[in-house]
Amino acid sequence: MSEFAAKIDRFSLKYFEKYGNSGILRVTSKDVTLYERYFGYANRESQVPFCKDSMFAFYSLSKPFLAIGLMKLYEDGLINIDKHPGDYVQEAKGFDERVTIRHMLHHVSGLPDFTLTANFAQKYESGNPEQLRDQLLELTSYPMVFEPGTKTMYANINMILCALIIENVTGMPYDMYMKETVFFTLGMSACIDKYDLTLPCRVTGYERCNDKIIPVRSCLNWMHGAGDVVGTVDDVYCLNKAIKHRLLLAEETWNEILHPWSDKDTYGMGCRITQWHGKTRITHNGGHVGFRTLHIQLPEDDLDIIYMSNAAWGDARTDLAEAVYSAFYGEDLPVESMEMDKGYI
Repeated sequence: MSEFAAKIDRFSLKYFEKYGNSGILRVTSKDVTLYERYFGYANRESQVPFCKDSMFAFYSLSKPFLAIGLMKLYEDGLINIDKHPGDYVQEAKGFDERVTIRHMLHHVSGLPDFTLTANFAQKYESGNPEQLRDQLLELTSYPMVFEPGTKTMYANINMILCALIIENVTGMPYDMYMKETVFFTLGMSACIDKYDLTLPCRVTGYERCNDKIIPVRSCLNWMHGAGDVVGTVDDVYCLNKAIKHRLLLAEETWNEILHPWSDKDTYGMGCRITQWHGKTRITHNGGHVGFRTLHIQLPEDDLDIIYMSNAAWGDARTDLAEAVYSAFYGEDLPVESMEMDKGYI
């Protein structure tokens, strides 16, 4: 075991023991795996171990893949991202006429989200995919949150509407389009979980409830395009390779994806581009019932960090990423595990 791997091992073992987390942590540089370890179980009740084929709910880590799929249509001349979404989706025609698909991809649209009110959120999340378009039409009656392009607000509505655009333009169900156009081309085994699929090696998600760890059902069908991918750690690494080698899309298109809306914003298209310890970081995470996910790519040193967890409490993603950074760049790691970040998404 390398010195780097030994440092991460010492830290992570203490950390996972202290907080009861479970999942996979992988660190790669220049396509060489420097560290990979599975902690805990894919199913605690049956003590099923994780494996390379373990399938996790990505949640919002799905968004970079959707952006790739949509920009493929843009590159092929099938959509104009500077047009109003209502040009492609009838139910969206009632939204502010200034909104464009480009605004949506950067989370600067100002569109009201399904979670705008508690009642609407409950109605939306308890529904089924067939009701989505009717609910979108209802959402057009809500006021804009801000003028398009003037602020940033991370909102699932942006990506959900993009997925509907893909369906209308291609005439294909979103899950089929993504499988054939994005996942297959990038060499992924991932799929869109629209109807709570039974999948081999599917990981069980867990939550803490009254100091007990309980299994929970992760229903993704209402996250249409915004958080409905299920896949492996290798599937996440395909995103690294796609960005690094400019796969599927042209260089010019990738430059658009990886360029924030403005100097004051951090959102590219389906990803965040920030400065982390003085280095450019391309990242997205995900988190909801039962799961936490993280992907960090540092292009300057070709360093890649992936964390896939079926323990959905706190935010170990922050702590583990900082520990990996410190070990990789020769900084000291804390002897004792830091307090877990209480963050959620």
